[in-house]
Amino acid sequence: MDPRTLALTLAIAAGWLSFNTLVVVGYFFFCKKEALGLVAGRDSFWLTVAGKRARQSAVSPRAKPSSVPVKESAAVAKPTPSTELDNAPPSPPSTLPPSASYSLFVIFEQPNVTLNQKIHALLQTWEARYDASLQLYIASGVTPQNPIRIANAYPPGDMPAEEVFLEEANVVGGVSLIVEKPKRKRGFDKLQLGKLVELSEEFAALGGSILDEERQPASRKTFKNITGG
Repeated sequence: MDPRTLALTLAIAAGWLSFNTLVVVGYFFFCKKEALGLVAGRDSFWLTVAGKRARQSAVSPRAKPSSVPVKESAAVAKPTPSTELDNAPPSPPSTLPPSASYSLFVIFEQPNVTLNQKIHALLQTWEARYDASLQLYIASGVTPQNPIRIANAYPPGDMPAEEVFLEEANVVGGVSLIVEKPKRKRGFDKLQLGKLVELSEEFAALGGSILDEERQPASRKTFKNITGG
């Protein structure tokens, strides 16, 4: 072997040996750092990613507090009775949720003391008694266990008691009539629903109109859906 070939061979061998030595030293150095906790291993990487995803899914967008400040409504003057009649939609009293009852509303065209007298007389005809705890009138009808409740529709709530019913300050602009939905429409339960419709028509005859649960004008179909007839 001539000197030039020998020198080239030695140079290649030395380079290869140096490269392998560097690889081996680097491998042991990396392993040592990982053993000391200075470098996260492959498992640590996936655990970190999984942890981040878990934290992100745990934070629900609904739980984020709203950054929009809530402004309190400005105080307004007490509306007049006519404004209440125009703007306040009738609602059944809180004693019965709408989904558990049949409701009809009678809205009077010209509320006044004279009309109150007629309303009071009609309540007496139906032998309706005043319930002071609920502040409404209860007519037994044909099923005392499931009576007709008569409440004030404007604003939703209290009916005047017997002793103050005819006072000018207690003019009634509308009434809500409510009967709990019976499990089955048969026998006296069906008759009671007919009494609900009958009483609403008698109230309307005093000078008003009947609305259904959706605050729309009641029709024969409305009454048929209530009575099942």
